[in-house]
Amino acid sequence: MDIPTRRQQFKALVQAQSTVISALPYLLGCAFTYFYYDHFNIGDAARLFIAVICFHLAVNGHNQYTDYRRFNASGSDSENNIIAKFKISLSWARLIIGSLVLLSAVIGIYLTFKTGWPLLLIGLLSFLIGYAYSGGPHPILKTPLGEPASGITMGYNITLLAIYVNIYNSPQFDPFFWLKGLIVALPAILVISNVMLGNNICDRDEDIQIGKHTLVYYIGRSAAMKVLIACYVLSYIMIIVAVVLHYLPVLTLLSLVTIPIVYQRIKVFVQHPDKMTTFFNILIGLQLILVSEILFTIIGIIIKVI
Repeated sequence: MDIPTRRQQFKALVQAQSTVISALPYLLGCAFTYFYYDHFNIGDAARLFIAVICFHLAVNGHNQYTDYRRFNASGSDSENNIIAKFKISLSWARLIIGSLVLLSAVIGIYLTFKTGWPLLLIGLLSFLIGYAYSGGPHPILKTPLGEPASGITMGYNITLLAIYVNIYNSPQFDPFFWLKGLIVALPAILVISNVMLGNNICDRDEDIQIGKHTLVYYIGRSAAMKVLIACYVLSYIMIIVAVVLHYLPVLTLLSLVTIPIVYQRIKVFVQHPDKMTTFFNILIGLQLILVSEILFTIIGIIIKVI
């Protein structure tokens, strides 16, 4: 392999293609806010979106960095680690990760002074989970809590941030926005958790070498597949629940048309779980569910406004 350019190394280190995993819950939160609360702060929402994406990329980079160091410490070789594969220096990786965290923090602090302490509370919780996920002596990713931690942090916290930043100065501000946000965010929580679960299903043997005892390690591949499928089913059920509660427009139910496509994609992965050849179907499933939910919600908003 030729020596990668800095741009290639950056995209690989932070897994730039996975940005959609944070962007979609944020857009879902914004769409819900505009429909349910009829309020939207475009400037603050744009700033927070930048902070969310920067933090997402920083966490990705930190995961790659800590994985590389663990493999080195164990004397094992990883076929999947980005730092080794793209010949990324550890000092440069630290610089990129630190810069992304700093930019995210600066924007977060500015918005906290402007919008109030709830944003700081949600943001700090996300920072702590983000660090604990792959950092420290007992990282969450090495435990059975990795899947729910990733789902809650990206699926729920990001949706919640999007809701709060758009309603903090609204006459319709609702102290129970966090509960309504949870119901709306559950499809995102479930499908994002499935990304980590699918990843751990593929990496089970390699993870054991470096002491990562994930959910798959404890319940086995067969049971993990059943959990994976159940999460997809529940995600669709929660879309229906959100519409019934009038949190999302009726038109959002059209996202259910993706069920046959998602079923076929996940069937391929379940039959042959492999990081290189079938794992991308998990990502496609996530995008099909969340993009269709957001798209039909936006169309519903447009019809409501007209």
